[in-house]
Parts: sequence; C-alpha cells; structure tokens
Amino acid sequence: MIRSLTNLVVLVGFTLMLPFFCAAAWGWGSTDEKWLMKVALCALGPFCLDFWYLIFRHIVLRKDSSYLLQFLIFVLGYAGVFFLLKSGMVRF
Repeated sequence: MIRSLTNLVVLVGFTLMLPFFCAAAWGWGSTDEKWLMKVALCALGPFCLDFWYLIFRHIVLRKDSSYLLQFLIFVLGYAGVFFLLKSGMVRF
C-alpha cells in the first residue's frame, strides 16, 4: 500500500515538474535526454495540463471545476500532441 502510494506521488510530482524538466533538457541536456523529454512530454503532457489547471482552479481561484472541462483539456491535449507529431514539429 505504501509503495503504490509512493509511486503515485512520484508520478504526479514528475508530471507537474515536466515543463521544467523539458526546458532544462532542451537547454542543457544530451541528445538522449532531449529524446526522453520529447517522449515524456508527448505521453504525459495532457496530464500535466490537467494537473496545472486543477491546481490553478482549486488553489488560486478556490472554485470547483467540472469533469467535462477536465476531460476536454485532456482530449484536446492529446489532439495537440497528435497534430504536433503529424506536422513534424516534434520528431523522434
């Protein structure tokens, strides 16, 4: 139980820090680190958007958010990743 909770906390923490990790890797990282951050951003980017939206909405504005809006952020985030890959702006 504690191990799975620890894994969840680490995953959420990594996902929240993803924009900072990507900026650091793209600025100062090796080619392998840049590739890894591209993959992580494509896979976890919509989760990151959703987490940051929830933090802003609940902590800063102190308002509830609807599940529909969270779902739309998630789906449109993956649509954005799809179009970034399809247009060739992000290449592996």
